[in-house]
Amino acid sequence: MRQALAAGALALLLAGSFAEANAATTGRAKTPTTTNDTVVSPDVAEWTSHLIVVTKADRASQNAGFRSFAGGVLARTSKIATQLTRSALKFLGVPYVFGGTTSSGFDCSGYVQHVFAMLGISLPRTADAQYDAGHRIVGSMRPGDLVFFQTYTYGASHVGIYLGNGKFVHASSSHGVMISSLSDSYWHARFIGAKRFISAKRLVATR
Repeated sequence: MRQALAAGALALLLAGSFAEANAATTGRAKTPTTTNDTVVSPDVAEWTSHLIVVTKADRASQNAGFRSFAGGVLARTSKIATQLTRSALKFLGVPYVFGGTTSSGFDCSGYVQHVFAMLGISLPRTADAQYDAGHRIVGSMRPGDLVFFQTYTYGASHVGIYLGNGKFVHASSSHGVMISSLSDSYWHARFIGAKRFISAKRLVATR
């Protein structure tokens, strides 16, 4: 009987020691941390920090993808503008014909409409309608933008295609398709603004 009681007491003692050791180990691994007077379980804190890291990584990846896409759109926009200005210059010397829309003779808006149509971009027929349909330019002009002038009547009555460096190509009633400068006194005094049809924003929206 004494032996049985002694064995039982020894078992209880060993079990208690094991429980204390386990509790001590568990306590070291799971000691709550306090942040701003709020108790946070260490496993929750670890999971949360991991989640934030993953989110940042995903966001960085998405931003990189967007930057790549935006760069591609801008490159495409620049390419279209280059093609447009090259196409416009092919018609240098073509005579002016009032109401003309073909390479046998252009008026100013017919010329612009024809050049844009070569790239699959549909523009209204007249200069004032083109002015109304174009997008307002934020910042400086770039090649491919349309430049508008008030000449024989109120509002936009003459239009040309901006080439850069202050130059534009247009169908002039006196010389046919030619290159002029925005700084020329005649055109400078009559310039009323520029509009854009080749827009990176539009390319993104319609992609």
